[in-house]
Amino acid sequence: MIPRSPSSTRTHASRAFSLIEMLVVVTIIVLLLVFSSPALSRTLMASKLASAGETVFGAISEAQQMAYASNVPVELRFFKVPDAFGSNPAYRSYQVFKIMQVTDGAGAAANVKESIEPANNLVNLPEGVIIVSDDALSPALMGDGLQDTKEGASVGYSGVPNAVYNAWRFMPDGTCRKVGKATSGFASLEFQKLTESFLTVTIESGQAISVQNLPKNFFTIQVDPFTGKARSYKPGF
Repeated sequence: MIPRSPSSTRTHASRAFSLIEMLVVVTIIVLLLVFSSPALSRTLMASKLASAGETVFGAISEAQQMAYASNVPVELRFFKVPDAFGSNPAYRSYQVFKIMQVTDGAGAAANVKESIEPANNLVNLPEGVIIVSDDALSPALMGDGLQDTKEGASVGYSGVPNAVYNAWRFMPDGTCRKVGKATSGFASLEFQKLTESFLTVTIESGQAISVQNLPKNFFTIQVDPFTGKARSYKPGF
């Protein structure tokens, strides 16, 4: 075996990392992660918001097409429920329903009324994303809302006790109307102004969202009440 010369030993030693050098590298990596985390978090949340907005937009288009294809009114309900801690109620889920007419009773006592039939499953918005309940940002959902009930069940379609909802109803003729309280078995329907027929999807901030503190990224969807066509606005993206 040929012995190593002192010079080769020194060369080999100079190629290795010292403990101090490794600590410096690790520190730099940690600092980079710390400074990049807020930006990365904002990017991920913006992506989540955009995806949620597109999903709501798709549900509106689906309801409109379903009403035309099946020749029955189709209702899109937005449910206002609290967060996971039982506070901060906001619109966090939605579901599409077909509106059917049924006859209750027979003969002279027969009574025709509306009956709803779920057209798909309940859709929950991603955690941290809500549909704003502020009248200026979501006038389509203005008002106290209707009680979410389900026949034969202790809770409504949202799965949350004491939840309320507001809804759009898409008609076979292509029009879209806001749903009000039922009278004689039929919901009252009203045309909204085009300037009031929209809602806003954004990131939850832990406080009531208004025009003054609206986050930079938001997703607004407007529905033409006379044609049922939807348009989206995404100024922060």
